[in-house]
Amino acid sequence: MNFRKEWFNHVAAVRKKLARKNKAKGCTHKNAMAQASISWPKEKAKLQRKAVREAKQTAKAKTVSASSPPVPQKEDAQS
Repeated sequence: MNFRKEWFNHVAAVRKKLARKNKAKGCTHKNAMAQASISWPKEKAKLQRKAVREAKQTAKAKTVSASSPPVPQKEDAQS
């Protein structure tokens, strides 16, 4: 996970929200970054938890597929 990209995605979301809020003024990138920095720690924690969750799921899927016995194939009755 690249937190730099996630940061800019967060800034874009905040800017979009602020632009809707202040229709007449709009919102600059600098103002959006200032507002996004307030909520970024909470958002970053969410992203980190999501990454850990996904890592656990992929590890579990690998162990389940590796430990399960192969499924026997049905043989054709033609022979």
